[in-house]
Amino acid sequence: MGKWRTMFEANLPPVDERTYGEQYDFAPPATEEQLATAESALGTRFPADVREMLSEFNGIWRRTKFGGDPSIQYLDLHHMTVAVPEYFRTCGNELPPKKDLRKIVFVCQFNGFGDLWGVCVSDVAGHRAGEVVKLDHEVGELEASHPSLAEFVRRGPK
Repeated sequence: MGKWRTMFEANLPPVDERTYGEQYDFAPPATEEQLATAESALGTRFPADVREMLSEFNGIWRRTKFGGDPSIQYLDLHHMTVAVPEYFRTCGNELPPKKDLRKIVFVCQFNGFGDLWGVCVSDVAGHRAGEVVKLDHEVGELEASHPSLAEFVRRGPK
């Protein structure tokens, strides 16, 4: 098992104690070509830890014992490059300035993109490069979340 998956699973309760019987499906790793294409689409190079995580798994899908379609929790390259930008264009919510959003690589979501977490590629809006910030659809501002992607993955979205 890889480093990032181990960090993710270390904080999970045993399967029979999870709310709604949550299970997680890890997608296959992204290739170097896929990473380069995604970086080109977003116009930025991913931080080293984001590249490393995507090279281990390209997204994590959450499903429950009640069925229904699994939902993506840790974003894959398609969601990073297509779904998140589309959400920003169409959501109608207050958002930070576009110049600030371009300095963040969004890596995790909850509640249909209602909550998004991303790694700062460079310093932005009072947050340092490498930090994880949260964008809450109700607030429309970037909030401090975790000092690093590793801490975020270890502790989970909060």
